[in-house]
Amino acid sequence: MLLCMALCYNSPAQTANCNLSIKGRVIDDQGDADDVTIAVAETQQGTLSNEAGRFVLTGLCAGTVTIQVSHIGCETQVIQLVLRGDTSLKIKLEHSDVNLHEVSVTEAKIESHNTQSATELDAKTLTKLQGLSIGEMVEKIPGVYSLNTGATISKPVIHGLHSNRILIVNNGVRQESQQWGSEHAPEIDPYLAKKITVVKGANSLRYGSDAIGGVILLEPNPMPSKPGIGGEFNFAGFSNNAEGNFNLILEGNHSKVSALSWRVHGTYRRAGNSRAASYWLNNTGVEEGNASAAIAWKKEQYGFEAFYSHFQTRLGILSAAHVHSITDLDKALAAPEPAEQRGFSYAIGRPYQKIGHDLAKLKAYVLTGNKGTLTATFAWQNNTRYEYDKDKALNDSIAALNLPAFYFQIQTMTGDVTWQHNAVKGWSGQVGINFTTQTNNFKYAYFVPDFRNIGGGAFVAERFIKDRFELDLGIRFDYKWLSVLKRKNNKVEKGLYNFYAPSGNIGMEYHIKEGVKWNMNIGSAFRAPHPVELYAEGIHHGAATYEIGNKNMKPEQSIDVSTGINADTKFFKADVTLYSNLIYNFIWAKPVQPPTYTVRGAFPTYRYVQTNALLSGADVYLAVVPIKGLEVYTKPSLLFARNLTTRDWLEQMPPIRFDNGVNYTLRDYRHFKQTYFGIGVLNVLQQRFVPADYNDYAAPPKAYVLLNLQVGTTLQFGKQQVTVGLAIDNLLNQKYRDYMDRFRYFADERGTNVALRVNVPFFIPEKVKQK
Repeated sequence: MLLCMALCYNSPAQTANCNLSIKGRVIDDQGDADDVTIAVAETQQGTLSNEAGRFVLTGLCAGTVTIQVSHIGCETQVIQLVLRGDTSLKIKLEHSDVNLHEVSVTEAKIESHNTQSATELDAKTLTKLQGLSIGEMVEKIPGVYSLNTGATISKPVIHGLHSNRILIVNNGVRQESQQWGSEHAPEIDPYLAKKITVVKGANSLRYGSDAIGGVILLEPNPMPSKPGIGGEFNFAGFSNNAEGNFNLILEGNHSKVSALSWRVHGTYRRAGNSRAASYWLNNTGVEEGNASAAIAWKKEQYGFEAFYSHFQTRLGILSAAHVHSITDLDKALAAPEPAEQRGFSYAIGRPYQKIGHDLAKLKAYVLTGNKGTLTATFAWQNNTRYEYDKDKALNDSIAALNLPAFYFQIQTMTGDVTWQHNAVKGWSGQVGINFTTQTNNFKYAYFVPDFRNIGGGAFVAERFIKDRFELDLGIRFDYKWLSVLKRKNNKVEKGLYNFYAPSGNIGMEYHIKEGVKWNMNIGSAFRAPHPVELYAEGIHHGAATYEIGNKNMKPEQSIDVSTGINADTKFFKADVTLYSNLIYNFIWAKPVQPPTYTVRGAFPTYRYVQTNALLSGADVYLAVVPIKGLEVYTKPSLLFARNLTTRDWLEQMPPIRFDNGVNYTLRDYRHFKQTYFGIGVLNVLQQRFVPADYNDYAAPPKAYVLLNLQVGTTLQFGKQQVTVGLAIDNLLNQKYRDYMDRFRYFADERGTNVALRVNVPFFIPEKVKQK
């Protein structure tokens, strides 16, 4: 069907398509570059970049265009592009001591922006955050929180939703692992991502079902096209747990085979026990090693890419979270500090997790004449998880085997075929199909059943642009078949499920004036219950809980409405989004009494239940720029979650948060470029919006305030740059507990943490032989 549409589709209007646009941003060594002239040589159309470095060119025709980039006192530079659809550019101007001498396009792609609320962390921002997990990185965005399990595990929460309700797309592939667990962080190396985009709200059209909370897109740099060998070295060190991160990326291209490019990368990370304000958190070390390789062949009319990555980590679980009796559990819950305390150590003992994740991807594209681009992606993922109990078996011969409490292996194969057509009378879009097949197996103790699921979907998404107005429309249909085999206590139980539902999206955006725009979006999403929500029954060692599922769960259906306004002017910046997400048959793990006592110890009990829920709130970013380089900002995140069945508050939701601060960027001075200072105050309120029958094992922790500092600069020695950053979190060494940490029952959060970060990019150009 897709091939037929791609090859047979014909329209006279498309042949003479002159409704395309180029949007972009111009940057230089000092940041956003304003008053740069961007012009199209063939049509003499032109514009100037604004204070934020942004520019827009509209009314362009498909085909080869020549872009001229010029600045006062500098020679005009030329970029040639093959324009097939609405395109975004990121242009970097390299300065010498006197004149602008080089311009490079660091990013050029067909525009995929939609009208939903989205926030981007670019490479410059990610360099300031390197060494953190993905959950900790995106937590800097209003409306995004972090769900923690002690000091070693963190995963993202968007508008109160996490785990299976957040899709993570890693290098174009939907991440598939044991993401259902609250302590199952994404098995992804953040160093490979050079841009992270968080799309908030229901968004199932392009990436498949389940995205009730949102989508997180992790994108590496485009494959290199400049002849030579380049890359970067990264280091991050942290004082609190004596952690060290080492990362190396190498990539290259050769002029004799210019279509071929390659990239390899490796990361090693090791950390010891973390420290709270006044004591060490025992058995919270981490050891991690990751590697990847990619190769690409890109021609003007076609191309392909192959990618493989391996992720391996071993992380300790706070030993104080595992107790032997209900009496010990009661004492631990009431104690101000853990009874089990030791000093600093890199050793990782029981309980701990050992996790591996492999991903292989093949992607190919071909231009279908001047109609559009057909793309096919196939991926295979294999995820293994070993979870070890605190105590070994009493039998010495069995204990010598060092067997885990349980072992999971989940294998996933996915396929995506999309055809993106060029603009026709202002309309551009894509049509596609997705399929997934997944198998899960377990060994040793029972917690999650064996299962197999097969799913597929088809979608159509269109975008219309006319003058200042943009419109997004889309519809999708998904089907999922699930077969479950529960084996426990020599009993076998089988389950067979069929889930299907449509979903859709309509959104609009209006550009009120230059730098000011308004958007509104209405979207729906569908999520089938996960086998763990249906059939869980046992100890979840990583979370230190005993969990019970319900095999009669119904699929979740979400209707999400959001509206917002964005302003980016010389003296003022604002990004305000109001949202309301109505979720029918919302599933969550509810703490229930009493705790469960087993031969392995006593654990808080959680039971999966279902209700209708309404999650509403606001994400706010406001900043004033009184003078160039100085920014004073506030980032409140407000969330109000209601249980519509009981007409009360919904528990296990993030509290209200205020993130305020001041950033100042100095003018360049000699070898010091882009030098910045920042001070931030994070104020997290006590979660008071809890139900009247609140039955958790501990009351919501008190409000807390943290003072954070950061400073950094880029040292320029000729063409070589070295970026150095220093950050101090929890400067005053506050003692506090966070409501979104499962281990708040047993211990405080980390105390003062000083981070040192170093980034060294390099490039060795190809030598040209002289004739």
